[in-house]
Amino acid sequence: MSSIVCATRGGEGSRAAQMAAIKRAKETGEPLLFLYIVDPDSLEEKISDSLKEAILAELIWMGETLLRIAQKRANLAHLSTEIKIRRGNVHEEIVRFMKDVEADLLVLGAPRGTTANIFGDDAIERLAEVIRQETAVSVEIIRPDYVNTTSELLSYD
Repeated sequence: MSSIVCATRGGEGSRAAQMAAIKRAKETGEPLLFLYIVDPDSLEEKISDSLKEAILAELIWMGETLLRIAQKRANLAHLSTEIKIRRGNVHEEIVRFMKDVEADLLVLGAPRGTTANIFGDDAIERLAEVIRQETAVSVEIIRPDYVNTTSELLSYD
């Protein structure tokens, strides 16, 4: 089943990616899925296990909140979406999810301060290229200024 996956993490780049994914889903009629990944390995090793679990629970709560906001944006555009949270290594979970849902497009938001001048000059572009190679799925990187330069996305008529 072809679908569009928008991996989100919060921030301006993720908002721009959500808007671009919503626009694409409206144009193509493909299902839209929002994905958030909680990476337990990103926490300091010096944190006690009980505190680590509490922090992970908060990260999951935050992910659910961010996904509900993305879903509300899509609802305003008259789109029905699914939201999913995965736990694990970001790269590995995105690849696994893309294969599980047989998606044909992944939309990623670039963090503020990255450049689009040379492919591969920042971490998000390197991640996109690895995912593209491992899944044979198209990956689009959306920069934070996308929302500011795409006013038609702000109107969901």
